[in-house]
Amino acid sequence: MCSIIRRLVGKVFCRLVLIALVVLATEKISAAEGESSTADKADPVLERIDFIYSDMAPLAWTPPPDRWRNLDRTIETLKRGGTLRVVMLGDSIVNDTSRSAWEKLVERLYPGARIEKVTSVRGGTGCWYYKDPVQLEEYVLKHKPDLLMIGGISHRDDIESVREVVRGVRANLDSDPEILLMTPCFGHKDPRVDPNWTFEIPADANDFRTQLKRLAEEENTAFLDMTGPWGQYIRTCGEDIHWFKRDIVHANARGEAILARILERFFAP
Repeated sequence: MCSIIRRLVGKVFCRLVLIALVVLATEKISAAEGESSTADKADPVLERIDFIYSDMAPLAWTPPPDRWRNLDRTIETLKRGGTLRVVMLGDSIVNDTSRSAWEKLVERLYPGARIEKVTSVRGGTGCWYYKDPVQLEEYVLKHKPDLLMIGGISHRDDIESVREVVRGVRANLDSDPEILLMTPCFGHKDPRVDPNWTFEIPADANDFRTQLKRLAEEENTAFLDMTGPWGQYIRTCGEDIHWFKRDIVHANARGEAILARILERFFAP
């Protein structure tokens, strides 16, 4: 009788151990699947901008090999998967550029990296306004950027005001953020018919675009010519420029996609 009981107890014990092992294995599999599901979860913003871009001709632009000059800390932060705080300063064109979600494309290129973006803009406004100490504090300094991006079409060709903003930021922020100057795009100009449009920046010209590049060299800032690749795209994509605009000045979602892909190429490893 005792032996029978022992055998029954032994069988029950074995079954309990087996059940426990199955439960444990199931929990581990479920946890792993959960982690995988979280890691693979699609970003709705990326899905949206990729969908919009999928209906467009691809950007055919190769950025210059020295594009990262004076961006050492920015690129190092992206490469090591750190957090980069970016302030985008300018007008409604810069607002459109920010709304393009370009940072999502760049983050995808650098696993682990995170871009904290502050869109600091005022319609129709350029550095002639932001150079005022009160406005500089409000629009730039209080945000303590690692990277300051200055762009737009509203600087009134006032290159010295851009210089004052650059110097004012450096004089008032101990962190000495890196600065990226960007040439204009969109606005009223149509590169398909503009007789003054060129892909390359004329070295001997005196327009704002040329002066901005010269200023970047003089003040040791980074520089991105948006005018060239944007204009080239509009001239060669096969679509009317108004397919990329929501009004006579501003980009729509497709126009913003051009700007996002230019920035993606610029920051791409």
